[in-house]
Amino acid sequence: MIARTTLDRSAAILLQPHFYFTCDDDFMDFGDGSIYVAMMAVLGALLAGIMGNTSGLSASLGLVPTLIISPVIAVVAAFIMAGIIQVLCRSLGSTGHFGDSFHISASAAVFIPISQLLSALPLLILSMGWTWWVVSRGVIYLHHVEPRKAEIAFALLYAGLFILAAANH
Repeated sequence: MIARTTLDRSAAILLQPHFYFTCDDDFMDFGDGSIYVAMMAVLGALLAGIMGNTSGLSASLGLVPTLIISPVIAVVAAFIMAGIIQVLCRSLGSTGHFGDSFHISASAAVFIPISQLLSALPLLILSMGWTWWVVSRGVIYLHHVEPRKAEIAFALLYAGLFILAAANH
Protein backbone atom coordinates (compact mmCIF):
# COMPACT_ATOMS: atom_id res chain seq x y z
CA MET A 1 0.00 0.00 0.00
CA ILE A 2 2.81 2.41 0.83
CA ALA A 3 4.46 1.77 -2.55
CA ARG A 4 1.19 2.43 -4.39
CA THR A 5 0.54 5.63 -2.44
CA THR A 6 4.10 6.80 -3.05
CA LEU A 7 3.83 6.10 -6.78
CA ASP A 8 0.46 7.87 -7.01
CA ARG A 9 1.77 10.86 -5.06
CA SER A 10 4.93 11.07 -7.16
CA ALA A 11 3.01 10.87 -10.42
CA ALA A 12 0.60 13.57 -9.27
CA ILE A 13 3.45 15.88 -8.25
CA LEU A 14 5.34 15.34 -11.49
CA LEU A 15 2.49 15.36 -13.97
CA GLN A 16 -0.26 17.47 -12.41
CA PRO A 17 1.20 19.82 -9.81
CA HIS A 18 -1.74 22.20 -10.19
CA PHE A 19 -4.23 19.54 -9.13
CA TYR A 20 -1.87 18.07 -6.55
CA PHE A 21 -1.35 21.36 -4.72
CA THR A 22 -5.03 22.35 -4.88
CA CYS A 23 -6.24 19.04 -3.42
CA ASP A 24 -6.21 18.75 0.36
CA ASP A 25 -6.46 14.94 0.32
CA ASP A 26 -2.71 14.39 0.06
CA PHE A 27 -1.28 17.25 2.12
CA MET A 28 2.03 16.18 3.65
CA ASP A 29 2.49 17.26 7.24
CA PHE A 30 5.91 17.12 8.88
CA GLY A 31 5.69 13.37 9.59
CA ASP A 32 4.35 12.23 6.20
CA GLY A 33 6.60 14.66 4.38
CA SER A 34 9.71 13.50 6.24
CA ILE A 35 8.92 9.87 5.44
CA TYR A 36 8.37 10.72 1.76
CA VAL A 37 11.63 12.69 1.59
CA ALA A 38 13.53 9.83 3.25
CA MET A 39 12.04 7.31 0.81
CA MET A 40 13.03 9.44 -2.16
CA ALA A 41 16.57 9.82 -0.74
CA VAL A 42 16.95 6.05 -0.33
CA LEU A 43 15.68 5.52 -3.89
CA GLY A 44 18.12 8.18 -5.13
CA ALA A 45 21.02 6.52 -3.29
CA LEU A 46 20.08 3.11 -4.71
CA LEU A 47 19.91 4.54 -8.22
CA ALA A 48 23.28 6.22 -7.72
CA GLY A 49 24.77 2.90 -6.65
CA ILE A 50 23.22 1.00 -9.56
CA MET A 51 24.19 3.62 -12.14
CA GLY A 52 27.69 3.99 -10.79
CA ASN A 53 27.23 7.66 -9.87
CA THR A 54 29.66 7.30 -7.00
CA SER A 55 30.61 10.87 -6.43
CA GLY A 56 30.10 12.67 -3.18
CA LEU A 57 28.67 10.86 -0.19
CA SER A 58 28.48 7.35 -1.66
CA ALA A 59 32.07 7.50 -2.90
CA SER A 60 33.45 8.45 0.49
CA LEU A 61 31.28 6.16 2.65
CA GLY A 62 30.04 3.29 0.52
CA LEU A 63 26.49 2.31 -0.39
CA VAL A 64 25.22 0.97 2.94
CA PRO A 65 26.24 3.99 5.07
CA THR A 66 24.93 6.24 2.31
CA LEU A 67 21.56 4.51 2.49
CA ILE A 68 21.49 5.31 6.20
CA ILE A 69 22.83 8.88 6.10
CA SER A 70 21.24 10.23 2.91
CA PRO A 71 17.64 10.14 4.23
CA VAL A 72 18.66 12.13 7.31
CA ILE A 73 20.49 14.69 5.19
CA ALA A 74 17.56 14.89 2.76
CA VAL A 75 15.02 15.52 5.54
CA VAL A 76 17.20 18.25 7.05
CA ALA A 77 17.62 19.76 3.57
CA ALA A 78 13.84 19.67 3.07
CA PHE A 79 13.34 21.70 6.25
CA ILE A 80 16.03 24.17 5.15
CA MET A 81 14.45 24.48 1.71
CA ALA A 82 11.06 24.99 3.36
CA GLY A 83 12.59 27.88 5.30
CA ILE A 84 13.92 29.39 2.08
CA ILE A 85 10.52 28.98 0.42
CA GLN A 86 8.83 30.56 3.46
CA VAL A 87 11.15 33.58 3.45
CA LEU A 88 10.75 34.11 -0.30
CA CYS A 89 6.98 33.78 -0.05
CA ARG A 90 6.80 36.23 2.85
CA SER A 91 8.84 38.71 0.84
CA LEU A 92 6.32 38.27 -2.00
CA GLY A 93 3.40 39.08 0.31
CA SER A 94 2.24 35.61 1.36
CA THR A 95 0.77 34.93 4.75
CA GLY A 96 1.06 31.16 4.33
CA HIS A 97 2.36 28.90 7.06
CA PHE A 98 5.65 27.02 7.35
CA GLY A 99 3.69 23.78 6.99
CA ASP A 100 2.68 24.86 3.47
CA SER A 101 6.31 25.57 2.64
CA PHE A 102 7.36 22.18 3.99
CA HIS A 103 4.68 20.46 1.92
CA ILE A 104 6.12 22.12 -1.19
CA SER A 105 9.68 21.25 -0.22
CA ALA A 106 8.80 17.63 0.61
CA SER A 107 6.94 17.33 -2.70
CA ALA A 108 10.05 18.50 -4.56
CA ALA A 109 11.90 15.50 -3.09
CA VAL A 110 10.40 13.50 -5.94
CA PHE A 111 13.26 14.94 -7.97
CA ILE A 112 15.97 13.24 -5.86
CA PRO A 113 15.82 9.96 -7.83
CA ILE A 114 15.07 11.81 -11.06
CA SER A 115 18.24 13.88 -10.65
CA GLN A 116 20.21 10.61 -10.44
CA LEU A 117 18.69 9.49 -13.73
CA LEU A 118 19.32 12.89 -15.32
CA SER A 119 22.75 13.54 -13.83
CA ALA A 120 24.44 14.68 -17.06
CA LEU A 121 24.73 18.48 -17.12
CA PRO A 122 22.33 19.13 -20.07
CA LEU A 123 19.74 16.89 -18.46
CA LEU A 124 20.33 18.60 -15.12
CA ILE A 125 18.87 21.73 -16.71
CA LEU A 126 15.72 19.75 -17.50
CA SER A 127 15.52 18.35 -13.96
CA MET A 128 16.01 21.74 -12.30
CA GLY A 129 13.55 23.41 -14.68
CA TRP A 130 10.95 20.77 -13.89
CA THR A 131 11.62 21.20 -10.16
CA TRP A 132 11.22 24.98 -10.52
CA TRP A 133 7.88 24.44 -12.25
CA VAL A 134 6.56 22.15 -9.49
CA VAL A 135 7.80 24.38 -6.65
CA SER A 136 6.41 27.54 -8.25
CA ARG A 137 3.02 25.82 -8.70
CA GLY A 138 3.06 24.91 -5.02
CA VAL A 139 3.88 28.49 -4.05
CA ILE A 140 1.13 29.84 -6.29
CA TYR A 141 -1.57 27.49 -5.01
CA LEU A 142 -0.60 27.06 -1.35
CA HIS A 143 0.84 30.50 -0.56
CA HIS A 144 -1.45 32.33 -3.02
CA VAL A 145 1.45 34.32 -4.45
CA GLU A 146 0.82 36.07 -7.76
CA PRO A 147 1.95 33.64 -10.49
CA ARG A 148 4.39 35.98 -12.24
CA LYS A 149 6.08 36.97 -8.98
CA ALA A 150 6.40 33.34 -7.87
CA GLU A 151 7.78 32.21 -11.22
CA ILE A 152 10.39 34.98 -11.36
CA ALA A 153 11.50 34.68 -7.71
CA PHE A 154 11.90 30.92 -7.88
CA ALA A 155 13.45 31.06 -11.35
CA LEU A 156 16.17 33.24 -9.84
CA LEU A 157 16.58 30.82 -6.92
CA TYR A 158 16.88 27.79 -9.21
CA ALA A 159 19.20 29.64 -11.59
CA GLY A 160 21.51 30.24 -8.64
CA LEU A 161 21.25 26.58 -7.61
CA PHE A 162 22.02 25.52 -11.19
CA ILE A 163 25.12 27.71 -11.26
CA LEU A 164 26.29 26.07 -8.03
CA ALA A 165 25.56 22.60 -9.40
CA ALA A 166 27.34 23.35 -12.69
CA ALA A 167 30.39 24.67 -10.85
CA ASN A 168 30.59 21.42 -8.84
CA HIS A 169 29.85 19.19 -11.84
